[in-house]
Amino acid sequence: MPADSLVKNWLHRLKNQFYPDNAKDFYQQRSVLITAITTPARWLDERGVRLPEKRLDAILTDILRGIMHHGDTARIGYFCRYYLKAVQDHMTHQGEKYYEEGKSLRFIVDTALENLSKKQAAKLPDAQDRTTADLAALNRLVESTRVKKRKAAAVKTDLQQELF
Repeated sequence: MPADSLVKNWLHRLKNQFYPDNAKDFYQQRSVLITAITTPARWLDERGVRLPEKRLDAILTDILRGIMHHGDTARIGYFCRYYLKAVQDHMTHQGEKYYEEGKSLRFIVDTALENLSKKQAAKLPDAQDRTTADLAALNRLVESTRVKKRKAAAVKTDLQQELF
């Protein structure tokens, strides 16, 4: 499955580059790193477009290059949060470009599939690249299992009276 290999490759890359001597921190921050890796796919999936695995890998590579070029990686104390914020900011600024790219790619694939005869289409194992959808599902899963801090909300009961 391409989604699994993409996540594993990126986790391995980030571990070697930013956590070479500190495996404990890497494993503690792993869920946030997975969220960051899968954020572009979720962003695109929520808008109904898909990109192939190579293109998603290229997007993540561009983000990491930007971090290495513009960021002071020696001073980053909590890299997973920094990386997640960088990915989210990148998708905020560049997401529409990827959306348009995904829309045009979908049109090309749909047109090509329509031109195939039914016999030829039946021979195709899977005409759609499921990487984006699989990564988006993984992102939702990781987000739902992360422990979130709860805000202490004042609960007003019927027994309490208003002060004024």
